[in-house]
Amino acid sequence: MTLPAHPRRFYKVATTLETEGGFAVSLDGRIPKTPAKASLVLPNLATAQLLAAEWESQGEQVIPASMPLTRLVNVAIDRAVATRDAMIEEVVKYAGTDLVCYRAPGPKTLVGAQSAAWDPLMDWAETNFGVALTSTFDAMAIAQPSASLAALREAIARYDDWHLTALAFANGLTGSAIVALALVERFIDGETAFKAIRVEENWQAARWGADPDEEHVANARRMDLVAVGALVGALR
Repeated sequence: MTLPAHPRRFYKVATTLETEGGFAVSLDGRIPKTPAKASLVLPNLATAQLLAAEWESQGEQVIPASMPLTRLVNVAIDRAVATRDAMIEEVVKYAGTDLVCYRAPGPKTLVGAQSAAWDPLMDWAETNFGVALTSTFDAMAIAQPSASLAALREAIARYDDWHLTALAFANGLTGSAIVALALVERFIDGETAFKAIRVEENWQAARWGADPDEEHVANARRMDLVAVGALVGALR
């Protein structure tokens, strides 16, 4: 099977410029468009500089898979207004079956690794947002407190479109509303978020070796989470 070719780089230099509504990426003086044909305009200079660096890092071809920031911003610009409610409910849904709530019953080293990675995040979410989730060693699904899910919904409903999109994106990547929330609130960075969702995989790899193909897929997820962390850091 022949894979589709990536488009050739059609610009010499990617920089930024101030424009109506904020700051934009500038490709040889022209502002690129989102898939919905909106201008790629960011809320501040720091975020525009992040995206410009991503465009500038492209080689002879423009490879979308290597541009997680641009993909994320495209969604925020094109879809956030229309899909706000759906994004909020998706995050709350994930909290109902959150990764950090389902613990391995053994061995003790894995139990300890999960506790070390996840307990501080759960404590933080409860202290700062009133989101107190219940953990279990049983594989069967458990119901989470409705008051905690309501508190999460109320908290993220206050997010602007940029932060909400980042949260929804991270939520899908991690399978954990708690990890995603901690990342967007900058309690943890992207690398820490990635390690938090890879506790069991890393535990297994340390004992039996890593699968190169699986690691390649996982690294793409790591890059996306690092991008989320960079974006919310620039949005502050």
